[in-house]
Amino acid sequence: MSIRHQTRLYVEELFSKIRQEEGEYTIYNLYLPKDSEDPEDLNIVDIEVDFSDEESIKKYLERTTRETLEGEVKGLRLLGMVLEKEDGYIFSSREELKEDFKKEILRIIESIKEV
Repeated sequence: MSIRHQTRLYVEELFSKIRQEEGEYTIYNLYLPKDSEDPEDLNIVDIEVDFSDEESIKKYLERTTRETLEGEVKGLRLLGMVLEKEDGYIFSSREELKEDFKKEILRIIESIKEV
């Protein structure tokens, strides 16, 4: 199985945990240097996805797969995804994220939204 195919499966696995029936939402992709556990080192990419539109979902998955592969070359790993909803956030990651770490991620996301 190719690296691209493995990466796409990983992206789809994370996405499946935050997928919604319909509506437009912002998803934050969390990239972290492979040798870091510090939330201050996060690179966060925010992407609008229309869950009512299969083409929008396909574009998101393709973009995230491409950015994840490009990030790997730069020493970054896709740590997870965060879906923003009206009533809060949904995290998706293979790794166990501690509550303090999640709070720090949300603080960074909120500061991004203020810009």
